[in-house]
Amino acid sequence: MDITIIGAGEVGFHLADILSREEHRVSVIDTDPVKSRRIMESLDVQVVLGDATDVGVLSQAGVSKCDLFVAVTDDDKANMLTCVLARQMGAGRIIMRLKDMERLHDYRYSYKQALGFDVVLSTEEYAAQEIANTVREHHALEVESFAGGRVQTRRYRIEEDSQLAGRTLAQLELPRGVLIAAAARGEKFTIPTGEYKLAMGEQVWVIGKQHALDAFEVACGAPPSHRRSVVLMGAGGVARAVTRQLLQVQGISIRVLERDPVRARAFAAEFPGDVMVLDGDATDLDLLHEERIGDANVFVATSGDDEQNMVACLLVHSLGTERTIALINKSSYRHIYDLLGIDRVISPRILCANRILRFARSGSVSAIAVLAEGKAEVVEIEVRLGAKRSGQKIKSLGLPDGVVVGALIRKDETSVPDGDSVVEDGDHVIVFAKPEKVDKVLEIFRSGDES
Repeated sequence: MDITIIGAGEVGFHLADILSREEHRVSVIDTDPVKSRRIMESLDVQVVLGDATDVGVLSQAGVSKCDLFVAVTDDDKANMLTCVLARQMGAGRIIMRLKDMERLHDYRYSYKQALGFDVVLSTEEYAAQEIANTVREHHALEVESFAGGRVQTRRYRIEEDSQLAGRTLAQLELPRGVLIAAAARGEKFTIPTGEYKLAMGEQVWVIGKQHALDAFEVACGAPPSHRRSVVLMGAGGVARAVTRQLLQVQGISIRVLERDPVRARAFAAEFPGDVMVLDGDATDLDLLHEERIGDANVFVATSGDDEQNMVACLLVHSLGTERTIALINKSSYRHIYDLLGIDRVISPRILCANRILRFARSGSVSAIAVLAEGKAEVVEIEVRLGAKRSGQKIKSLGLPDGVVVGALIRKDETSVPDGDSVVEDGDHVIVFAKPEKVDKVLEIFRSGDES
C-alpha cells in the first residue's frame, strides 16, 4: 500500500515506523528539517522536506497515487487544507487529525463534503476516552475493546500480595474465559507459554469477556470499589472531555485543580454544581494537604507540561492517592514514568496513531492495538481459510512462536480458545503477536484468499 503521512511529529513518526516495518511504501512530508532528518535516519521511508499545502510538494511525495493519505500535523487548519488538496489530486482514503473538534459539532457533514476526508480523529477525545475507561475499570491500568466491545484486554501490575506472583501460568487457577496473553518485565516483553513464571512488579495483559475479567480481578484479591473520588489537574480540553464522560458514571465525584483563575472560572461555569473547581497549583504541597488530595482514589494530570504532570503525580502518590494517571507529549518519557511508579501513562498522539493503524489494515483486519510501545500488536482478523482448511484446530495451523490466539468469536458466541479449538471461515480471532510475526499470522488466517 502507498501511504502518505503529513507531519513528522510523534504521531507521524509512530505511524511511519510501524507501517514501514510492514513493508508499506511510506512517504512523510514535514517543514521541520530536524524532524525530517530524524525519520530519514531512523526509518526506511521517503521523506520530503516542504510545506504540504504546496501542490508541488504533494506531487513530489506521490499523493495522486497514494492509497491512504494521513494528515497529522499539530496545525488543524493545515491538516484541513491538505485534505482538500489530496482529494482533488486523487488520493484514496483520507484521514484527518484535529485537536479542536468543536468546529465540527452540528456541521460534520458539511465539513466532510467540503474537505473530502473519510475519517476525522481527535487526540483529545481519544485521550479522554482512555482516561475515563481506566477510571471506570477500577483496577486495570489500561483497557482495549474488541469485537464490538464483547472482548477486552486489560493491563495489570502484579502487586506484592498478588496470588499470581511466583507461579507459572500453568499453575494458575484462572476464571473460565480468561487468558494471560502477554507480559512485560522491565524492557523484556514476552508472549508467554504455560511454563512462564510471573514476578512481582511485572505487568500482564489479560484478555476475556468483561464479566470474566471482573471475576479475575476479584480472584486476584482486588478490593471492591464503592464511591470513588477523582481529581483532575488542569482545566483544558482533555479535562473537559474526561469530565463529560465521568459525569455519566454513578458513584464518582470530581474535583479539578487549575492554577489559572480565568480557566478555573470558565470550567466551573461549564459544569455548575457537578464539579468542584479549585484555583491552585497541583504541585503545591500545602494545597494538596489542605484539600486532602491524598484521599482521592484517582489523580489524573492532564496539563500540557510533562514535567509538571510527573511531579504532581509523584506528590499525590506520596500522600496516599491510590492511582495516578499522567498525559505525556514526549513518548521518550514513558520509561521514566514507569520507573517512578506512575500507574498509567497516556500519550494522546500515540493513541491517535494506533487508531489510524486500524484503517491502514486491509478490510479483514478490523481492529488493532499496539502494546508496550510497539513490542506487540493485537489484531482482530476475519478468518478466511478456504474450503480445504476450514474446520482445523488452532494447533494445526502452523502459527509461529511469539503468537497466541486470545479470543475466538463465532456469530454471537465468544470464547477463549486453546490449541484444540476449531476455527472456521467467517470466525473472528483476536491474536497477540510480536510485530515481525503479524504478516505470517495474516497469511495463515487469510490463506483462503489465495485459492
